[in-house]
Amino acid sequence: MVRAPASTANLGPGFDCAGAALELWNELHVEEGTGIDIEGEGAGELPRDEHHLALRAFALFATPAGRHFRFVNRIPLERGLGSSASAIALGLVAGAAVAGESLTPGELLEAGEPLEGHGDNLAAALHGGVCLAWRRDGRIVARRIADDLPAVPIVAVPAARTNTEGSRAALPPTVSHADAAANSASAALLGAAVATGDVALLRDAFNDYLHEPYRRTELLDRLRANPPAGTIGVTLSGSGPSVVVWAEPEHAGSVATELVRTLPEHTTVLPLRVAQTGAGLT
Repeated sequence: MVRAPASTANLGPGFDCAGAALELWNELHVEEGTGIDIEGEGAGELPRDEHHLALRAFALFATPAGRHFRFVNRIPLERGLGSSASAIALGLVAGAAVAGESLTPGELLEAGEPLEGHGDNLAAALHGGVCLAWRRDGRIVARRIADDLPAVPIVAVPAARTNTEGSRAALPPTVSHADAAANSASAALLGAAVATGDVALLRDAFNDYLHEPYRRTELLDRLRANPPAGTIGVTLSGSGPSVVVWAEPEHAGSVATELVRTLPEHTTVLPLRVAQTGAGLT
């Protein structure tokens, strides 16, 4: 049995670089036999053959033939919470274990990144905590830079979905020098805030100029205009449409209660924590 966490990418200005694992877990049970069973999220739509992302990742290390795969999915699909990265992480860890290989999260990330396309969510799913991912000499690398953030993530998940490729297509090919400079400042503040646990720096870091202005949603605008008392900042989770309301730890309960009270009925509110571990055997 393997489990892998959800994740929220970008954290505002850390576009395609920063990510945090979240305490919302998918599971994979591998046994001798045949077939694929899926419970929970995506049970009626995910492929039950070799096209499943987890099986594609598994096959990088071991053959899926002669094995039965049972998935227990809790991460909503296409909501910006890293469901595909979690699936890939499940397959990577399970496949390596079956093959008898003891690989680091970094080695698993390098193997699985071509399936994901970018490393921020997958790095967080494999390492846990708060991660940065970047390319060095053409290779994906990542570092876990903190166990936690000085704010509690409370995720507002709308019923509508967002396709990552479609959302990325909405981004402009260039941005102004002023916006690039402003985002550089925000990203530097974000790294400093995460590394030091400084809530004041984190509050000032949550200003993005590269992707959020082009992915605005009614939910994001609403929560930014009227955040609950005790909110540090509001970010789009990955490409959306889920929105993360970052709450002061002592006010996390009241922030979550206020979101449940005021948001539309079809919006799910998930009070979560940063996951302290990444994908692994249980």
